[in-house]
Amino acid sequence: MKYLFKNAYIVSDNRKCDILIDNGTIVDINDEIIIDKSRSDDLELINLEGRIIIRGFADAHLHLDKALLNETYSNESGTLKEAIQLGKKLKRSFSKKDVKERALKTINMCRKHGTFAIRTNVDIDEIVGLNSLDALLELKDELKDELHMQIVAFPQEGIQNSNKNLLYLEEALKRGADIIGGIPAMEEDPIGHIKKVFELAVKYDVDIDMHIDETDDPKSLTIKDLAEITISEGYKGRVTAGHCCSLSANNFEDIKGTINLIKEAEIHIIALPSTNLYLQGRNDVKDFRRGITRVKDLMKLDIPVMIASDNIRDPFNPFGNANLLEAALITAHGCQMGGTNDLNSIFQMVTDIPMKLLNQDTGFKIGEKARFIVLNSYEPWRAIISQSRIFGKYHLKWEKLNS
Repeated sequence: MKYLFKNAYIVSDNRKCDILIDNGTIVDINDEIIIDKSRSDDLELINLEGRIIIRGFADAHLHLDKALLNETYSNESGTLKEAIQLGKKLKRSFSKKDVKERALKTINMCRKHGTFAIRTNVDIDEIVGLNSLDALLELKDELKDELHMQIVAFPQEGIQNSNKNLLYLEEALKRGADIIGGIPAMEEDPIGHIKKVFELAVKYDVDIDMHIDETDDPKSLTIKDLAEITISEGYKGRVTAGHCCSLSANNFEDIKGTINLIKEAEIHIIALPSTNLYLQGRNDVKDFRRGITRVKDLMKLDIPVMIASDNIRDPFNPFGNANLLEAALITAHGCQMGGTNDLNSIFQMVTDIPMKLLNQDTGFKIGEKARFIVLNSYEPWRAIISQSRIFGKYHLKWEKLNS
């Protein structure tokens, strides 16, 4: 079956053009493609009328093993402290079946909203063992034709006080985890935690993705240590830092040098607006802080910044619909980024930038397999403001969803 998509707006190329697909492969991209339909009975012509076409959204920071727990158990105080305590308690009863079912429900939410690539953390420790990892590895394999998934082996309970945790973390890498995670704040010696994570990363030649400075404390700037160690270990471009909330707790002049170090280390930054707006600033008695990292200041230095869902309806965050356009809108509010250029930049933070981090194609090229979504919008900034629905998607065949 052939499909000719007329007047498609490819955001990544800032270009309106026609795209011809034959048997699932892109065979032509041009300003105008003219085909005599009378000579091609198996051709379907779809006029997109300038609608946005993208490879899909990419969610670069999730916790699928904990997702949807809040539908049964709630964090009554809403604090990070209770979330950590409750999470530790609940995962004692995690089964492979339970994790897989909740993760699949969440993945289906992601796919419904046009997300084709995800990176998920999964707790690895002596409490839960490798049950959650095995569940996600199975899902990754079962869904490989429909979804690109990266799995981060995440030491939520730390590694320095438990040799078993460290052994489990290494076993997770042997078993198939793609990336090693870290959470220095869980340790009395944060720098020692970072160095131990780097040892494993170098040993197994994997990238690093850490939870960093999820705090309002301006003195907590572990991101600086992470950047320095990244440079000294020769790991530039292979490290991602999520949260980085404490950057916003400081005067810009006080952390300018730290931000320059982040750039030198080529660290990718992931902002988690929903979770951090909910958790941070709870001890402020006035001028409540938003808690989101310094998105605009990082952008000015061309540091790759992404937006992701983080926790979805679990003890850390009771909200979330696995909808990255919704996360983009929350970011626009929380970071006061309402201008057209700001919103267009935010759109890149849920599409091209995380797609590149997850090693996925962002543009459209002749000879590639076709897989994309079409939004019922004509400009990226307007797609965020209007929370555009998906007009249609192509994966093996064209499926029109909404008009």
